[in-house]
Amino acid sequence: MNKYGFVYIWRDRKHARYYIGSHWGTEDDGYVCSSFWMKQAYKLRPEDFRRRILFRIDDRILLRQKEEEWLRLIKPEELKERYYNLSLGGTGHWASYPDKINNIGEKISYTTKQAMQRKDVRAKYLEGLKTRDNKSSDPEVRRKRSTSMMGKNKGNKHSEEFKRKMSEFRRGKKMSEETKRKIRISSLRKLYECSNCNRKMNRGNFVKHIKVCGV
Repeated sequence: MNKYGFVYIWRDRKHARYYIGSHWGTEDDGYVCSSFWMKQAYKLRPEDFRRRILFRIDDRILLRQKEEEWLRLIKPEELKERYYNLSLGGTGHWASYPDKINNIGEKISYTTKQAMQRKDVRAKYLEGLKTRDNKSSDPEVRRKRSTSMMGKNKGNKHSEEFKRKMSEFRRGKKMSEETKRKIRISSLRKLYECSNCNRKMNRGNFVKHIKVCGV
């Protein structure tokens, strides 16, 4: 089945909360959403979620624009409260804006993806896969390669003397106020708030917390 784009809205009936997003693929390819917060809740109780398709389109660039149009209908005060959405902007993926592609790697990737949407190009690619040399997948080849590389590329190890001197150098060294400030700001970034008890925590603690808090 050919891929296409669509804008969707999820409803969480337990918390009466929604999520608006877009996806390039098919409606039955198993994609849920890009929100870490909503995906964790969905994983725990998928029976509480229902999705409705708002708009379908076969143009990838216009898809992002349509998503942003729907997102602008959300009131700022409804973010993180009535909606799982954390901001009013779309995903902003560079592939949606070819004029903003910055480096050669991105340009090649974008061009390849565009070309692979053509049936003749994709057919030629698949035909080429059939004649590709697959010797590297042979277990015996992999074993010999592993043996030949044994002991190589393990990196440089510091001597015990070097470690001791570095320890003495760092001992008693005070951090500047600027360093402390940066560490403090870094620790406050990317906090997730539990919708049940309103506690804020980092991603690792949040994943553990929602399993016992009834999110």
